[in-house]
Amino acid sequence: MLVFSQSVVFPLETLRVQGNSRIPTEKIIDLAGLKIGSPVLKADFDEARARLLATGAFESVGYEFKPSASNTGYDGVFEIVEVNQLFAYRFEDLPVAEETLRAALRKQEPLLGDKIPGRPEVLDRYSKAIEAIAKVPVVGKLTTDVPGQLSIVFRPPNPRSNVAEVRFTGNQVLPSPLLINTLSGVAIGIAYNEVTMRILLDSSIRPLYDARGRIRVSFPALTVEKSPKPDVDGVVVTVAVNEGPAYSLGNISFAGISPGDAKEAQRAANIQANDIANFDDINAGLDRVYKRYKSKGYLRAAGKVEREIDDEKHTVDLVVTIDPGALYSMGKLEITGLDITSEPAIRKTWAIKSGEPFQPEYPDSFLSDIRAQEVFDNLGKTEAETKIDEKTKIVDVTLHFGGSTGTKRERIPGGRGGRGQ
Repeated sequence: MLVFSQSVVFPLETLRVQGNSRIPTEKIIDLAGLKIGSPVLKADFDEARARLLATGAFESVGYEFKPSASNTGYDGVFEIVEVNQLFAYRFEDLPVAEETLRAALRKQEPLLGDKIPGRPEVLDRYSKAIEAIAKVPVVGKLTTDVPGQLSIVFRPPNPRSNVAEVRFTGNQVLPSPLLINTLSGVAIGIAYNEVTMRILLDSSIRPLYDARGRIRVSFPALTVEKSPKPDVDGVVVTVAVNEGPAYSLGNISFAGISPGDAKEAQRAANIQANDIANFDDINAGLDRVYKRYKSKGYLRAAGKVEREIDDEKHTVDLVVTIDPGALYSMGKLEITGLDITSEPAIRKTWAIKSGEPFQPEYPDSFLSDIRAQEVFDNLGKTEAETKIDEKTKIVDVTLHFGGSTGTKRERIPGGRGGRGQ
């Protein structure tokens, strides 16, 4: 029977990996450096473990090796826990093409792809590899240049320049002052980098062109130069615009809902085909559809719009997939600030019964009606407070009344919009 020994070695007959989900087993085994059929000692497994940990791809690496069933060698297994949080990385202001840098890094780091851990040892290792190719100092840092998304940027250590001025070339459909004023409002004063600038162009300038049917607008080049004004410390960014042709609106279809609901959505959207594809009007129409669903108790109704573009006919079809979400129902109604005579009368006129679909606009419209019809003398501030239980999908409402001295009329009116209206 085999026994562990520091002086007598036996061959490795099998080697397995447990715990990996993202990194392929063969890559882990290859980097570990242990070969089937080769003699191994405990020290060999220690060195293999150290190599795997040094990659930064794993939270932990353990191993076990024991005599095989035939007692002619060892069966080995690595037990690993992968790093869960990985980040996309990019390069800035480096004198080498991105494709060259990525190819070199993939070759050096076979376990890690286009997303890597943000650990200092990994960033330092990548920075040194890039420096060797680019022949300039490089640092890697986590950044939030993309709003709401952490990413890693490898760039020279010198600070970025702030945007002092923006300009546009190539535009004809939209005047330069409109484009400059729109982009300046979000770009002036920020530290320049191309990724952030393109995000700002997509969020601020592209919608202006979408509203005019120019859905293929592009910004093929950004030119950056130091401001010529001696008293300005910053850069001038010139955006080249390719406005593209105007597209008309083709067919609009709704998916994810029943045919009857799709017809109702078409009517609510009231978007006409064959017109210029004005996405301001289109988005307003879709908002009417979502509002319609919400008025029926589907408070989280949303949709996803896919564009099917015909570049020969210059038309765009829309497929709107509606996700109504869960149905929310009315729960308890509480009323504060009224006396024992007025409170029951107001409660009686409340139209949405417990268990019925909740209408989010109804509480405010109910209070608005009461105020407009002067039900109470000296009615002070009124407020409708809603509490939504996301687990039960039940909405409780509290109506707050302030400053009333009594009823003026015997008839208490009902609010607008009750019961499916």
